[in-house]
Amino acid sequence: MSSPPFLHIDEFDGTHGFVKTKAFVNYTIDLRSHTPEQKVMLGNSDRGDVQRPCVVFNDDITLEEGCGYVFGGFDNEWDDGEQIQLKLAQGAWIRKIYDPDDD
Repeated sequence: MSSPPFLHIDEFDGTHGFVKTKAFVNYTIDLRSHTPEQKVMLGNSDRGDVQRPCVVFNDDITLEEGCGYVFGGFDNEWDDGEQIQLKLAQGAWIRKIYDPDDD
Protein backbone atom coordinates (compact mmCIF):
# COMPACT_ATOMS: atom_id res chain seq x y z
CA MET A 1 0.00 0.00 0.00
CA SER A 2 1.40 3.38 -0.95
CA SER A 3 1.78 6.30 1.40
CA PRO A 4 -0.83 9.08 1.18
CA PRO A 5 0.26 12.26 -0.62
CA PHE A 6 1.67 15.08 1.54
CA LEU A 7 -0.16 18.40 1.22
CA HIS A 8 0.39 21.64 3.10
CA ILE A 9 -2.84 22.96 4.64
CA ASP A 10 -2.95 25.84 2.14
CA GLU A 11 -3.05 23.27 -0.71
CA PHE A 12 -6.30 21.63 0.44
CA ASP A 13 -9.22 22.01 -1.96
CA GLY A 14 -11.54 19.18 -0.92
CA THR A 15 -10.59 16.81 -3.73
CA HIS A 16 -7.47 14.90 -2.61
CA GLY A 17 -9.05 12.24 -0.39
CA PHE A 18 -6.80 10.79 2.32
CA VAL A 19 -3.67 12.92 2.79
CA LYS A 20 -0.77 13.51 5.15
CA THR A 21 -0.12 17.03 6.46
CA LYS A 22 1.66 18.90 9.24
CA ALA A 23 0.36 21.84 11.31
CA PHE A 24 -0.06 23.38 14.75
CA VAL A 25 -3.35 23.63 16.66
CA ASN A 26 -3.94 27.38 17.09
CA TYR A 27 -7.20 27.22 19.06
CA THR A 28 -10.28 25.10 19.78
CA ILE A 29 -13.72 26.05 18.43
CA ASP A 30 -16.64 25.38 20.79
CA LEU A 31 -19.17 23.22 18.95
CA ARG A 32 -21.82 22.74 21.65
CA SER A 33 -22.48 19.26 20.24
CA HIS A 34 -21.18 15.71 20.49
CA THR A 35 -20.62 15.19 16.76
CA PRO A 36 -18.02 15.99 15.67
CA GLU A 37 -15.98 15.35 18.80
CA GLN A 38 -13.77 18.42 18.38
CA LYS A 39 -13.11 21.29 15.96
CA VAL A 40 -9.85 23.23 15.97
CA MET A 41 -8.12 25.80 13.79
CA LEU A 42 -4.82 24.63 12.36
CA GLY A 43 -1.99 26.95 11.40
CA ASN A 44 1.30 26.67 9.54
CA SER A 45 3.50 29.76 9.85
CA ASP A 46 6.04 28.24 7.43
CA ARG A 47 3.43 28.78 4.70
CA GLY A 48 2.54 32.36 5.70
CA ASP A 49 -0.56 33.37 7.63
CA VAL A 50 -2.43 30.18 6.73
CA GLN A 51 -5.22 28.65 8.80
CA ARG A 52 -7.46 25.65 8.09
CA PRO A 53 -10.26 24.15 10.21
CA CYS A 54 -9.94 20.56 11.36
CA VAL A 55 -12.90 18.47 12.54
CA VAL A 56 -12.44 15.35 14.64
CA PHE A 57 -15.05 12.58 14.30
CA ASN A 58 -12.77 9.90 15.77
CA ASP A 59 -13.19 9.66 19.56
CA ASP A 60 -9.69 8.14 19.82
CA ILE A 61 -8.16 11.49 18.74
CA THR A 62 -7.88 14.59 20.94
CA LEU A 63 -5.88 17.60 19.81
CA GLU A 64 -4.20 20.04 22.20
CA GLU A 65 -3.81 23.79 21.61
CA GLY A 66 -0.25 24.89 20.91
CA CYS A 67 0.92 21.43 19.88
CA GLY A 68 2.25 20.45 16.47
CA TYR A 69 1.13 17.29 14.71
CA VAL A 70 1.58 15.22 11.61
CA PHE A 71 -1.89 14.14 10.49
CA GLY A 72 -3.29 11.41 8.30
CA GLY A 73 -6.79 12.56 7.42
CA PHE A 74 -9.19 13.61 4.70
CA ASP A 75 -8.99 16.75 2.55
CA ASN A 76 -12.69 17.48 2.95
CA GLU A 77 -15.14 19.92 1.38
CA TRP A 78 -17.99 20.71 3.76
CA ASP A 79 -21.40 22.01 2.75
CA ASP A 80 -20.90 22.47 -1.00
CA GLY A 81 -17.58 24.28 -0.76
CA GLU A 82 -18.52 26.54 2.12
CA GLN A 83 -15.46 25.32 4.01
CA ILE A 84 -12.39 23.25 3.13
CA GLN A 85 -11.14 21.34 6.15
CA LEU A 86 -9.06 18.47 7.43
CA LYS A 87 -11.43 15.72 8.56
CA LEU A 88 -10.22 13.18 11.10
CA ALA A 89 -12.66 10.28 10.92
CA GLN A 90 -12.35 6.49 10.95
CA GLY A 91 -8.91 5.53 9.62
CA ALA A 92 -7.34 8.90 10.50
CA TRP A 93 -4.27 9.18 12.70
CA ILE A 94 -2.09 11.79 14.40
CA ARG A 95 1.49 11.95 15.66
CA LYS A 96 2.44 14.77 18.03
CA ILE A 97 5.74 16.36 16.96
CA TYR A 98 5.80 19.40 19.26
CA ASP A 99 4.45 20.12 22.73
CA PRO A 100 5.23 23.53 24.30
CA ASP A 101 5.12 21.91 27.76
CA ASP A 102 8.17 19.81 26.83
CA ASP A 103 10.43 22.88 26.44
